[in-house]
Amino acid sequence: MGLRGSKELIGLLGWLLTSCAYSFRSGALPPDVQTVSIPPIQNEASLVIPTLTQTFAEALRQKFISQSPLSLVSEKGDLTLYGRVVDFKVAPVAIQGTQQAAQNRLSITVHIRCVSARHPELNWEQSFMNFADFPAAQPLTAVQEVLIADICERIAQDIVNKTLSYW
Repeated sequence: MGLRGSKELIGLLGWLLTSCAYSFRSGALPPDVQTVSIPPIQNEASLVIPTLTQTFAEALRQKFISQSPLSLVSEKGDLTLYGRVVDFKVAPVAIQGTQQAAQNRLSITVHIRCVSARHPELNWEQSFMNFADFPAAQPLTAVQEVLIADICERIAQDIVNKTLSYW
């Protein structure tokens, strides 16, 4: 293969790479989708933590403000995200030889429904769960606020990723 063949091969590879990149961009939001609204989050978990829905809603709002091109509006956004906390639980995860838990796991599950009046292909519904482990010797009340904030941040990130890269 001479110099000309090498150039053609490089050109072909470049074309293939840009073609692949183009196909991934098909998941971008339509240009007329510019706003998102997040009505109050409902709490349907059997264990109700009074600050949980506010912490989650604030984490979700901040993720959209800082990581998306969408503007946050109070109502009637181009996308509306309806959310419900459906589970909040603590369970042992690391059992020691004496059958006593060394670690507990706090897990939170949120159900989100995304609705677009103009673009029904953007509509989706999904549950998101995340968790954090903490030493069983620590009472939940001692670590609850920090763990909830951390878990809510991770769930909010998953929701923003899902919303901005629909397939």
